[in-house]
Amino acid sequence: MRCRFKTRHGQRGATIIMLMLMVPLVLLPLVGLAIDATRIYIVQSKLSAAVDGAALGAGRLLGTNANTTEISGEFLHANFPEGYWSTNNLTPNITFSNNLGSQKITVAASVNVPLTFIRVLGFSQSQISAAAVATRAVTRVIMVLDRSGSMDNTDPVTGKNVFDTMKAGAQWFASRFTPGYDELGVVMFSGSGIVAYPKNWPWDPSPTGAGGPDKSFATDPQNQVGPIFDQLSAMDVGGGTNMSEALTMAYVEMQKAHNRDLAANGSDNVLNTIVLFTDGVPSAMSVYLNDPTPGQTAIKLFGNNTSTQSKCNNVTANAGDATTQMKGWLAVPGAPPTWSYTVGLYQNARTDPNHNLSWWVGSQNGSMFQLANSNPLSGCKWLDNPNSAIHNSTNITLDTTSSKVNYNAYLPDMKKVPDFDMYGNATTGAAYQNSVLVSGTHTSHPNTASYDPNTPLTGYNLAAGMWNATDSIGKAIRAQTAMSQIQIFCIGYTGNSPGTDSGLLLRLSNASSDSSSWDPTQPIGKFYLVNDANQLSAAFDAVASSLLRLAQ
Repeated sequence: MRCRFKTRHGQRGATIIMLMLMVPLVLLPLVGLAIDATRIYIVQSKLSAAVDGAALGAGRLLGTNANTTEISGEFLHANFPEGYWSTNNLTPNITFSNNLGSQKITVAASVNVPLTFIRVLGFSQSQISAAAVATRAVTRVIMVLDRSGSMDNTDPVTGKNVFDTMKAGAQWFASRFTPGYDELGVVMFSGSGIVAYPKNWPWDPSPTGAGGPDKSFATDPQNQVGPIFDQLSAMDVGGGTNMSEALTMAYVEMQKAHNRDLAANGSDNVLNTIVLFTDGVPSAMSVYLNDPTPGQTAIKLFGNNTSTQSKCNNVTANAGDATTQMKGWLAVPGAPPTWSYTVGLYQNARTDPNHNLSWWVGSQNGSMFQLANSNPLSGCKWLDNPNSAIHNSTNITLDTTSSKVNYNAYLPDMKKVPDFDMYGNATTGAAYQNSVLVSGTHTSHPNTASYDPNTPLTGYNLAAGMWNATDSIGKAIRAQTAMSQIQIFCIGYTGNSPGTDSGLLLRLSNASSDSSSWDPTQPIGKFYLVNDANQLSAAFDAVASSLLRLAQ
C-alpha cells in the first residue's frame, strides 16, 4: 500500500514539473504576442491618423498654387514623430492626380515596428501601412440673389437688416472658393434680372456667347477683395421678384462656361450648382407682349372698341425692329392670394440702351420704360393721357430730365397672360397650386383658385403664370444633359411679409420626397428654410461647406 501511494505522488509531481517547464515555452510567448500586438495596434492607429491628417491638410489646398505633395509629407512627419514607439524606416508614398478638373491626393505610408517577445519565434519586426485619399473637384457656382423691395426690412428676431445680412452671407460664401480653380458668377434680380458677374454688358442671351462664371472672381478671397465682392457690395435693393428671368440667366451663364471650357480643354466635367436665395414669391416676369409668333401676341386686336380692342400702333411687333417690340417686365403688387391687378410695362435691364451695368447693380429697380420717337407703346390706352389717373388714382408721369415714362399703371390693352415668358418658359398649367407660403411660423396654401389666362388684369392670374414660368425653368435646368448635371440649392427666408414659397423652392431644388414634383432620377439639391437673420448667415455657410466637402 505504501509503495502504491508513492507512485501516485510521483505522477502528480511529474505533472507539475512538466507544467512548470511549459510556462516559458507556451505561456510566455502568448503573453509576448499580446504585448507586441498591442504595440502594433497603437502604431497602426497613430499611422492611420497621421495619413488621414496629411491627406485632409493638403487636400484643403487642392486647387491652389501650393505644393500639396510636399505639404502632405510635412503633415505626415509632424503627425508621426521619428522613432515613435521605437519604429523605424517610415516610408511615405504620396501621389497627386488631376483628372478633368477633379484633383486627388493619395497619402500612403509604411513603417517597421520592432518585436520584443515574439523574437523567440523568429520574427524581429512587423511592417504596417495605412493610406488616405482627399479629392477636390472644380466647382462652378452661380449665386442668384433676390434684391426685391421686401428685402430692405428688419429681421423681427435678431433686429438685423435682412438685405445687409444676405449681402454679407453672399460675400462670405464667395470667399470660401479658390480663384484660379473654382468658377463663380452672380445674378441679381428684382423686377428685372441682371448678370452682375462676370461683367459682360450688354448681356448676351446666347449660350455660346461671351460670359459665364470664371476663375478670376477674386484677388484675395479671404479678405473679400476682387470684382465679385465689388459687385456684391454695390448691390442695391428695390423692385419686384422676377425669379424666372434670374434662373434663366443663370442657366444660360452655365451653358456659356461649359461651352467655353469644353472648347479650351476638350472636356468639361465640373460640379455645377445654382444657389438661389429669395424671401418671397414670384411677383414679376419678363415678357414680349406683342410677340409676332402666330398666336402669341398678348395684345388685343387693333380697333376702336375700348373694351375688346386696342389702339396700340404696334399690336403685333416687327421681329426685325426693336422699336416696335413691347419687351419689359410686368408686376403684381400686393401679397398672395389677394393680388388685385397687373402693373407695368417696366424697362428690362437687358434691353436698356441708356444705362450701364454699374447703374443697374446700384439701381433700386429701374422701373421706367424708355420713351423714344417710335415708342412701341404709342397709341396704347395707358398712354392716351399721361396726366390722367387710369387706375386707383395712379398716374403715368413723364420724367422730362431722363426722357422716361413711369408706368405705375395697369395694362388694359392686354388680352391674356402670355403663354411663355420672354425666354420661352411656359406660364400654363396647374403647377402653381403647389404653392406653400411660409411666413414666420404660419403656413398657408394661397393658390387654390383656378387659373384663367384670359383675365390678365386680375393679378392672381398673372401671378399664377409667373409661378409656373419659374417652375418651368427649374425643370429645364434639372433635366438638361448637355453638360454635367446642375444642382439647385435654395435658401428661403420666411421673416418678410408675405413670406417665402417653400412649395416652389422644394420643387426647384428637388431636395427631397417632400417636393410635389420629386424625381430621384434628376439632380438632388438642398433646401434651407430659414426664419431669422442668423439662420440665413448659417445657411450660406452650410451650402459652401456642402459644396467644398472633401470626400473620396
